[in-house]
Amino acid sequence: YEWCVTPKYDHNNPTHRSIKEGIEVGNSLPVLATYDEVKDALKKAGFEVVDAIDVHDGALNENQTPWWDGLEGKFSLRNFRMTRLGRFCTHLFVSTLEFIHVAPKGSTRVSALLSATADDLVAGGRLGIFNADYFVLARKPLDARS
Repeated sequence: YEWCVTPKYDHNNPTHRSIKEGIEVGNSLPVLATYDEVKDALKKAGFEVVDAIDVHDGALNENQTPWWDGLEGKFSLRNFRMTRLGRFCTHLFVSTLEFIHVAPKGSTRVSALLSATADDLVAGGRLGIFNADYFVLARKPLDARS
């Protein structure tokens, strides 16, 4: 599975670029590739692409849970930590621990980065410009096997 930008991603759209960059930075990723770039890189490395699909393309309907749902934070006891209020409480707690030198310096910045990244992942999923589930099946060419 590859993390990719989808064909809906528009490099000229500043909102799309901001979301993409937020996902890259927050997840320590190199530049997110398009589906075609992933397949081309595999072919260039000598692999044969047998199949490649966007696992979520056309798969979502009103009865299915989108992949980003867990990051979105519905207000419930189970999902409280992912709600805006839950993230605020976590950030405040981390800030306090850093202030009293229980958590290492920089923990508050990491907490803020992870919260912003969750927002970018949700936005990318909702807009359909990002997919964490691009499946590629590749193999060494059959004629190269002995």
